[in-house]
Amino acid sequence: MELCELPEKPEYIAANSRGHDESNHPQVRLWVYRLLFRTDGYKSLVRERDFSDDELARQLGFADVVDGKAQAAEFDRTKVIAKMRADWQEVERNYAIAPVQTEQFKAVRRLGCRLGLNDVECEIIGFRLAAEMKYLRDLFPPTDLFNLDKIVEVLTACLGRDINDIRNALSPTGTLIESGLIEIETGKVWPFLDALDVLSCIKEEVHFEHPDSLAYFRDRLIRAGSARLAASDFPHVARDIEIMARYLVSSVSARRRGVNILIHGKPGTGKSEFVRMIAAQLGMNLVEVAVSDRGGRVLDADDRFRAFRLGQSLLGKASGQLMLFDEIEDVFQESDLGPRTDSNRSQRKGWVNRLMEDNPVPSFWITNNTWVIDRAFLRRFDYVLALDVPPRSVRSRVLDNYLADFPVSEDWKRKMAGHEGLVPAIVERAAKVVHPLKDAVSQPELERSLSRVLGNTLEVMDLPREPKNWANGGTYRLDVLNADCEMEQVKDGLMAHHEGRICLYGPPGTGKTAFGHYLAEVLDRPLLVKRASDIVSPWLGMTEKNMARMFRQAHEEDAVLLLDEADCFLQDRRSAQHSWEVTEVSEMLTQMEGFAGIFIASTNLMTSLDPAALRRFDLKIRFDYLRSEQAWTLFEDTRARLGITDDLDMASSLSRLDCLVPGDFANVARQARLRPIKSSMALLQRLRAECEMKPEGKRRAIGFTA
Repeated sequence: MELCELPEKPEYIAANSRGHDESNHPQVRLWVYRLLFRTDGYKSLVRERDFSDDELARQLGFADVVDGKAQAAEFDRTKVIAKMRADWQEVERNYAIAPVQTEQFKAVRRLGCRLGLNDVECEIIGFRLAAEMKYLRDLFPPTDLFNLDKIVEVLTACLGRDINDIRNALSPTGTLIESGLIEIETGKVWPFLDALDVLSCIKEEVHFEHPDSLAYFRDRLIRAGSARLAASDFPHVARDIEIMARYLVSSVSARRRGVNILIHGKPGTGKSEFVRMIAAQLGMNLVEVAVSDRGGRVLDADDRFRAFRLGQSLLGKASGQLMLFDEIEDVFQESDLGPRTDSNRSQRKGWVNRLMEDNPVPSFWITNNTWVIDRAFLRRFDYVLALDVPPRSVRSRVLDNYLADFPVSEDWKRKMAGHEGLVPAIVERAAKVVHPLKDAVSQPELERSLSRVLGNTLEVMDLPREPKNWANGGTYRLDVLNADCEMEQVKDGLMAHHEGRICLYGPPGTGKTAFGHYLAEVLDRPLLVKRASDIVSPWLGMTEKNMARMFRQAHEEDAVLLLDEADCFLQDRRSAQHSWEVTEVSEMLTQMEGFAGIFIASTNLMTSLDPAALRRFDLKIRFDYLRSEQAWTLFEDTRARLGITDDLDMASSLSRLDCLVPGDFANVARQARLRPIKSSMALLQRLRAECEMKPEGKRRAIGFTA
């Protein structure tokens, strides 16, 4: 069987009689007679005084009787049956001498030759399709129910084949059943056309001659498109790529069976693109199970599972083939077992188990939710990869790729790359929506439009509209940090060793969180910022999993990990009231112990931390309120940034504000955009108001003189 590439615009050659009713064809007439006399159907057709089916009687040559041209008294049931038998024998003799086949049957044989089917298998499909023609269909009333034995009996009678040949062709290990071309549900009874269920797309495609065998099943199987990403676009899973590539090459070379890889992760993280990239890198053909047919009808679980079986059968004898089964949730979900709602779940489970143990074509299975998959299935995957939101470096590359011809600034792309929920699919769709505007509006307007489209999608996914950017009101300065150790030395030590666990504590706004951002910049490493809301889950055990994922992500991205509000997970276990509070703290301590990177935890509540947590930090650094000389340095910097030209000496008055922090100066600078500050006195008043809002400021009698 050839597996050539589909041409861009293939020319399909229709069979001569496509769309023509062949119900009265000699081959169909032969099958009708065999059904009537080999299964005793004639007894119900020919009644004492008339026929039960006038249309069929006309076809068989009894139009005069049906139309009343012959006298009713002349109707002799015995003679009618004898004449029918004589006609049958004549049809049999003529067919034996010159077996004329319907155009549909010829088409089935052509397809069977392409698929490697034997004569009996071709004849079964041909008869099943012909059974939908009028006169044959009328011989299978819906009230007649068929099981496997009765189906075999009918096929043996009509096709004139040995019963053992028919049984072998319909055995579970035969090509017809194993590939899903034909499906018979054992233990159930259905009307004939449902009991002997043929893959629906064959009915249409069999009338064409395709250059590619897969094209006959283009409603079920599609060749994967070109990969738009390379291995370099997935640096966070580089090791996984190497392992999978070597395993697949080895498996294909050894013709190893039962090779299955599971890729899971949030929607839009590029799982399908990842598989296409792997196939392209290995130079192998990738065939995907369709999600919908060409008419847009969404395929149900039963259709898609049959398509996967078909692909395994079609591709199994060729080399260098891979399969992709995306959105597998519906195949594994217990509540969705296809259109036959009373299907036996254990039968489906058995099918999947056997197929995963013996599939000849290495296969990728993709899902957004592993929780819908039974553990009995999960353990059968050779390799499992979680492909979550890509790291910042990959997000930057995705923005560059999709916005290559967009006149957007590097600053805007750098800002958007900081959004931890930005996945490739979201960027791709936003670029498609905004593309008509790229040459019609200004750069700022284009950036606002992109931000809006991205934000709308992120918001509906319960994610922040904007990235969590840090703002300190100016360049971060170590000399204005009132820390209880030399921060310049801490920075140099981290730059030299690239590893350390540091706890920063103290009042809000003293620069704890901003230090993490500053450190990531000077180290030229990505920053992974997490807060309690990013990790806490109402589901039992999920908070611990989120913690583990956070540390794993930081390790994979080689990122500085900054955990804000860390006290939520490091509370003293002796005061815990629930068991899950203890397990969360224990999990955090375990992850900290095994993390070989830079981890910065910031908290405003140092006194309530677990003693074991305190021991695990290399440094515990307090950030306090500004000393008077540091406050004056920031005052002069802010005055210059706001364009205040007076040079009044406010140092003495400023020194009375003894609960100032760097964050206060940043807040006041932002206020100036809405309420301009035009004098040193006004700047001092704004800072004084910031202090008075704090509990410490309210407890103290704050006063100053200008």
